[in-house]
Amino acid sequence: MTTTTTSSAPTAEQGAANLTSDVRSAKDAIERGDWLDAGMAISNVAMDVISIAGDPLGAAAGAGFGWIIEHISFLREPFDALLGDVNSITGSAQGWMKAGQEITAVAERYREAARTETCGWSGPASDYYRSASATQAQGLDALAQVSQGIGQAIQGAGQLLAEVRKTVLDFINKCVQKVIMIIIEALAAAWLSFGASIAQGIVRSVAEAVQTAQKIISKIQTFISSLQKIMQTVQKIVNLAKAVKQLLETIGGRANRTQGANTTQPAAIDTTGIDAAANRRYSQATAPAGNYTQTTHRDYSYDQYRPGTSTTQPNYPQTAPLTPSRYQAPTGGGTGGPSYPTTAAPGTPSPVPSFGPSGPPPDQGAPSSRVDRARWIGDAVEILINHGVEPSKIDADQIARIVDRASGGNPHAMDMQDPNAANGFPPKGMMQITDPVFQQHQLPGHPNIWAPVDNMLAGVMHFLAQWGSLMEAMNSFGPPTAPRS
Repeated sequence: MTTTTTSSAPTAEQGAANLTSDVRSAKDAIERGDWLDAGMAISNVAMDVISIAGDPLGAAAGAGFGWIIEHISFLREPFDALLGDVNSITGSAQGWMKAGQEITAVAERYREAARTETCGWSGPASDYYRSASATQAQGLDALAQVSQGIGQAIQGAGQLLAEVRKTVLDFINKCVQKVIMIIIEALAAAWLSFGASIAQGIVRSVAEAVQTAQKIISKIQTFISSLQKIMQTVQKIVNLAKAVKQLLETIGGRANRTQGANTTQPAAIDTTGIDAAANRRYSQATAPAGNYTQTTHRDYSYDQYRPGTSTTQPNYPQTAPLTPSRYQAPTGGGTGGPSYPTTAAPGTPSPVPSFGPSGPPPDQGAPSSRVDRARWIGDAVEILINHGVEPSKIDADQIARIVDRASGGNPHAMDMQDPNAANGFPPKGMMQITDPVFQQHQLPGHPNIWAPVDNMLAGVMHFLAQWGSLMEAMNSFGPPTAPRS
């Protein structure tokens, strides 16, 4: 591939490609087993052996020589030390692998959305946006490789543990069989030696057990060395993931909370097929309404959604946005405060429903583009995983469908017809959750119900707590009642 640059410094595209290549190389090294020490190999041993909790010395007791066990009981210790939970190992590995598949799917949807929804755009800024979108998608591919690499590392380590524990069990079984034979011989000669052969048999049994223990220790040491190598590879992958994350943040214009490079579009972009205003309204901290010549970078600064930060009252002009099944867009008009059907404008004596602790939305809003939704959902998935949510419980496609059914993708959606609205807590934002629900499930550092990512984080946590799965939560919203833009 030939890449032309205007300077010797690597471009974002080159950086993403290099990081993706490095991550893939580390992942392939794990898959090939480069981390295994000499003499170690992963076979098809059933991983159930990890959870076996039986007594490896039981055969001696079964042969009627239980009294010898106290002399060789130290053989139990390494076997017991290798006891593990096979379900936790396989579940964690599968969760990481599935998360990688989901991120790959998000990257593909992001590419497709960027291609189809910007086909009518023109000008230098639009070219820069497409380039940045391609780089962001490649960065997501790298994160998918990271997730799959970690999943393979967990699976490989689990399989190696099963192999080592099976080997240790075989060592102990062979030792016990030899000890049984030694004791039988000692008992047979006891009548001639007046019992001295029994004492000699015990000594021989202990010596055999010590030799077996030395073999076990050598095997375990090799196992530990292999685990240290795979941990070093995983650490390398994690460091590469941090670099990918930093690259994506830089592309989004939010690295270190600073604004990304400005690219001013010289002429208005043809925004056929996409609501460019919504893209900037929910992604730019200072984008003025109706201005379509702002930078194409996102800075993820959601201060404009915080109640009280605006010096003017929000206005709700009459529009007719698409209406999902549980989404009621605000209506009203004029230059005063927001108004809703069957209620008077704020400030009048007539009873006006409370907007809740977070107040009304900054403006009426509009359905965001598929590109922005994919980007926000990708951020939410990453944050949830870092917060400790099991990756297998997070399905990006299901989150997208919940957003589609709940709010139509409008971060400022508020349903004043919902029964909770009568109690002063109308559902709000991307996931249509009330203020009490948001306050209960919000994640640290994400306190804004009107910020798309913050709202989705609290929504997913609520749905998992309430329904146990996103699929059940999605079914509760019912099918969409209008086609999506």
